[in-house]
Amino acid sequence: MERVRQVGVVLYDKVDTLDFAGPHDVFGVAGYLGKNFRVFTVAEKKTPLTTVSGITITPQYSFDTCPTIDILIVPGGLGSRTEITNSRLIAWIRETAGNAEIVLSVCTGALLLAKAGLLEGLRVTTNRMAYDLLRGMVSPGTTIVEDVRYVDNGKMVMSGGVTTGFDAALHVVARLCGESLAMETASRLEYRWHDKLDIRRAELEDTEAVRGLLVGAAQWIQRTQGLVQWREERFTHAYVSDVIDRYELFVANMNGVPVGCLSVQWGYEEIWGDQFHENAGYVHRLAVSRDCQSMGIGTRLLNWAESYVKDQGKTWLRLDCMADNAALNGYYARQGFAFCGRYEGQGWSAHLYERRVAGNSDAK
Repeated sequence: MERVRQVGVVLYDKVDTLDFAGPHDVFGVAGYLGKNFRVFTVAEKKTPLTTVSGITITPQYSFDTCPTIDILIVPGGLGSRTEITNSRLIAWIRETAGNAEIVLSVCTGALLLAKAGLLEGLRVTTNRMAYDLLRGMVSPGTTIVEDVRYVDNGKMVMSGGVTTGFDAALHVVARLCGESLAMETASRLEYRWHDKLDIRRAELEDTEAVRGLLVGAAQWIQRTQGLVQWREERFTHAYVSDVIDRYELFVANMNGVPVGCLSVQWGYEEIWGDQFHENAGYVHRLAVSRDCQSMGIGTRLLNWAESYVKDQGKTWLRLDCMADNAALNGYYARQGFAFCGRYEGQGWSAHLYERRVAGNSDAK
């Protein structure tokens, strides 16, 4: 049985009601369905607070009595603009975030994280009306990402305004506990999170669809990154057919249209050398349709792969990435993969990554 993660939602005067209530309900329902989360509210003092919309709420805990928090939720609201001067709140956020597994900000909760000095070098977002305000609080090494529902930096997950907190919270549920629990949670809340991915084992009749995804990914990497990570001519019909026949290759469809693929392998891989072990699934050929950019398909495929690997009794999800592809290496780091080393090949090199499968023993 997976451990129960303690989810703490910090409150303050003039917090936005939906900023905190949305993620609170997501983790509350997910906890009811999967027994994976316990969610509660906390504030500087255990005295009634008033939200922006005039609702009075009494926090369950004060800073002094709060249990250890695994997932810290920092909502926004008009009050965030004044609370950035509350030194005790900022210090508590900084300390609690340092000990938490995940920190999730909603809307202008990002301002409180910026004041706490937690956003250096990250991709961050907030309510579209507060981009300039946030930009003035972070260093040039921090990237403001506009017009997205959320961004995932691994430990730090940040959403845009108000209802985007639902999306970010459901994303965290999916990342930690699997897509199916997140989809069921969204269904119980009658919230349309995103269209369902139909992920299944590829068959020979999927050859051209998979080939199109791989070729498209190769072309996109060369066009945007200026490097050849995958050679387009490699992906012939015969090559893809052979991969489908020999390996566990999966294709993802959305509304009947192929939007992504990946393969999972289990046998010895030379690039891992003496680090190779059999208590892992090894992901290859991860590709997403260019028509589905910024929809989080890659993240959902990785989360699905983790669940698949877990079902096989394995503890680790592993993959490799061309060392020269800085953007893709950064993406895997934001997905919570730890760098394990570098493989030097004939004229190329790869970085090796792994991520522990949630809920399984970590013995190798």
